[in-house]
Formats: sequence, C-alpha cells, structure tokens
Amino acid sequence: MKIRPLLIALAILVALLAISCSREAPVQPPPPPPPVYISLNEVYSRGTDADPDWIEIYNSSAEQQDVSGYKLYDSGGKEGTKPKLSLPAGTVIPGLGLLVVVVDDTTDAGFGLSSGGEEVWLEDATGKVIDSVVFPALEATQSYGKTLEGSQEWKVWEQVTRGLGNTGTDVIILPVKMNEAFSRGVEGNLDWIEIYNPSNVAISLAGYQIYDNGGQSGVKPKLVFPAGASAPARGFYVITVDDTSAAGFGLSSGGDEIWLEDPTNVLIDNVKIPAMPVETTSYCRIPDGSETWQISNTITKGAANLP
Repeated sequence: MKIRPLLIALAILVALLAISCSREAPVQPPPPPPPVYISLNEVYSRGTDADPDWIEIYNSSAEQQDVSGYKLYDSGGKEGTKPKLSLPAGTVIPGLGLLVVVVDDTTDAGFGLSSGGEEVWLEDATGKVIDSVVFPALEATQSYGKTLEGSQEWKVWEQVTRGLGNTGTDVIILPVKMNEAFSRGVEGNLDWIEIYNPSNVAISLAGYQIYDNGGQSGVKPKLVFPAGASAPARGFYVITVDDTSAAGFGLSSGGDEIWLEDPTNVLIDNVKIPAMPVETTSYCRIPDGSETWQISNTITKGAANLP
C-alpha cells in the first residue's frame, strides 16, 4: 500500500513547516539617529538697550536648515517658571551659516543673559535638547564662543563677532576634496581615504558618499559617511573604506578610481589612483587641496601631506 509512505512524507513536511515558522525573524539594528547640524556658537551677555543680549546659532550642514519651532532658554525656561523663546515659523539658517537671536526682548519668553554667567539650552522642534553651554562672567567687550564654528571647544573672546566667524573673519566656504588615498591596507590598517576641508569653518560630512567602480556602476551601494562625521577648519577627516559593510570597498593596489558626492548626490570630486609600488606609499595632493596629485613616500594619514 502506498498510503502509509505518503502520510509519513506529509507529516515530515508539516513538521518542517512548523519549525521554519517558529524561527524568530532576525533582529534588525535600529537605524542610526539623524545627524544634528544645529548648535550654539556664540553668547553675548553684556547687552544694552541699543544692543540687547543675543545668542548665535550655527548650521554645520552645507544645506539650508529649517529651525522653525526650535527653542532657546535659560534657567527660567528650564524650570518652567517662564515660557521658552521659540523661533518663529519660516526661520531658516543657510548652509554653513549663522543666525543671531536676540534673547533679551520684551516678550514673556525673553530673557536677559546674566553678565555673571549662567547656562543656556537649545532644543529642536520636537523638544529634544541638542546643545547647551555654561558661559562665564564676561566684560562688556567680550563674548563666549566656539574656538571654530562646529567645534566642541569654547573660549572667552576679546572681540565680539556677531554674525561672523568667531575668528573675526567672514565665513569662507569651499568644497571639501579627497586629499590622500592608501591602497596597500592590511589587517589592522585597512584601506582609507582622507578628506580635506579648505574652509575656515568646520564642515559636516554626514551623508556624503564615497565609492569606487562598484558604486559607480550600481552593482553595490555607495559608502555613506556616518552621522557626526566632520572635517575641522582647514583640517582632515579619514574614512576607512575597506570595511565589512555591504558598501565597503578595498582600493586596488594595482590602481583604482574613486568618487565623492555630497548629501544631495552631487559629484564634487573624482580621482584615478595609480598602482602603489610598495606598502609605504600613498597617493595624495601636494600641497593639501591643490590640483597636483603624486605618489608620496611619506604616509600622512590625517595630517598635512609630504612628498
């Protein structure tokens, strides 16, 4: 009789289906948090009737950012004894630009900054605190600001630079460039590409994309710079490209080509890398940011390039 073998086969199939259905779906890692581009940049607490206290805010993105509904406040707003000062609808900060907010106004939410020092907070439109600073006592000719736009360090400035870069100069924005490539990576020191920022302010690299022929032809994803990636003013950022992600790519020691795009998918740089003769060489611009590339016998990862 053929019924019994058929029943046995059916029972095995049902059991296999039950096992497969009982497996839990793999846990997907949470998506990375969106990059934070907006930060406090300078505080002036010695205001007068003609020039009230103000706080300056910086946008580290190359793109315009809408800050409608963002809020500034001191201890009164923190404790809830008075409303927080909300930026009006339609308030935007241009790419790599500055916004000055007069805080000592006549509204219920206005607050004068103590000349003896205090703490102020900045929160986004969702109510999340994205920056804060405790500033010290200041003289009438001083302000408290970032050492460079987009940095994490603050200092007392002997010059007040309302609406300007904190060095007292206009903010000068230039495109970032690929500056050095290392294609002879080994375990523990994988292939990498260095980015140079020729501007006089820090520039966020979050969302930039870098890729070789695989990304160019679409057979693999492009490698996206992580949230928080930033190149300091006239400084460097190094990204490891030969990683284990689907977008990772090793640079061929026999020669390769790489491309760099901004967060809007606009191509901003492209270079063909020649074969690297030995493990102690890299391919780089000399001087930094120039149009001249050459094979260097001195690897300068994250530092000024040398022949």
